[in-house]
Amino acid sequence: MTRCNNDPQGKQMLRVVESVQEGGSPGGEITFSEVSFDPLGYAELRDAILHEPLHIPLCGQGKVIASNIEGLELGQIGRFNTKLESRFKSKSIGLVRGGWLPSAMALEDNSVVLPDRCVVAELNARLKNGLPKSKAENDFIDLFADSAIRINPLLFVLEGDARQNPRPEMVERHLSEAVSKLRSALPKAILVAADPQGLKGVLGLIQDTQPGMARKHDFLMRLNPKLKSPIGRRHADIQWDGVLATADACGVPRTSLVVIAALSTVAMQDGKSPAKRLLKFDGRYTEAETYNALADLRSLELLMYIFALFPDQHVMLCTADKNMALFWAGLRASNFAFEHGRLNFDVAPRDLLPGISEERWTHAMVPQFHPEPPKVRV
Repeated sequence: MTRCNNDPQGKQMLRVVESVQEGGSPGGEITFSEVSFDPLGYAELRDAILHEPLHIPLCGQGKVIASNIEGLELGQIGRFNTKLESRFKSKSIGLVRGGWLPSAMALEDNSVVLPDRCVVAELNARLKNGLPKSKAENDFIDLFADSAIRINPLLFVLEGDARQNPRPEMVERHLSEAVSKLRSALPKAILVAADPQGLKGVLGLIQDTQPGMARKHDFLMRLNPKLKSPIGRRHADIQWDGVLATADACGVPRTSLVVIAALSTVAMQDGKSPAKRLLKFDGRYTEAETYNALADLRSLELLMYIFALFPDQHVMLCTADKNMALFWAGLRASNFAFEHGRLNFDVAPRDLLPGISEERWTHAMVPQFHPEPPKVRV
């Protein structure tokens, strides 16, 4: 059994208790401080019930501060491999390098949190001056109030509230709204890039990403009539090739996340594709639905740019969208690097592409061209 909470300084603590041994004797017990957790993967998120008290596998390391196990020295760094049994829910998910974690468990020293609009709204609904509002059930996101975490409201502002790229005159209002809600909910939080320079950065990002967003919009609109309905096995090869041909015709790089998501929609034919739900394909595919899908993917792309540009920074994108989180976990993105004005990264999305051979995947991802990258400020 494992229980997680924070010490008075806001540091994460973990208490690991072994099951009762044969004969009824108690098992070992270890308490760790300064805990860091290994990211979890696609299968753990797929199987997790986030709206109930969370039970998930958990690995990581920390400093041993208490133990009844003979020979284990206090102060040493130890590894743990256990199962978390928590009274907290985790409707908000932290996307980090290598996978995901329940929101507050993804925090490390000097972490920067990028909450999306839904998470900012959830914080505003749950907390006032760092304290839970009445009838609020325990959630890992409440633990954000325990320490001076750094929060960048970029994604809140960039997404806007009109389901389209926010106009320049609206960006300042969105930033003011984000700052007001975050300061009300989390008075200890340190807001990053929430000044005029940050405002300028958001406007630059909207301008820089607009041409690519337009091409990807065209790509999704062309694909929706073909991919909105379930795809039978005998049509899968035709649709796979059609996705790649459409990407080329629209000028969208095959390595773009939107193309990988569309290919996953074709490959996962069991009706459980998080990529299809993320892309929001349906019978009435509106401009707003397309924008929402592309805004989510843009958020993931920005996260990867940040990982590449700031390799020593602990950054977490916090979202309440499980499909978006599953897509991120399924990508298995790694080796982020920014070289010669270009973002490079590796993906191994076998969870998103069941039945697709390595050879076919490699052939599909032959790069066609590389768009200009957006500028990012953490």
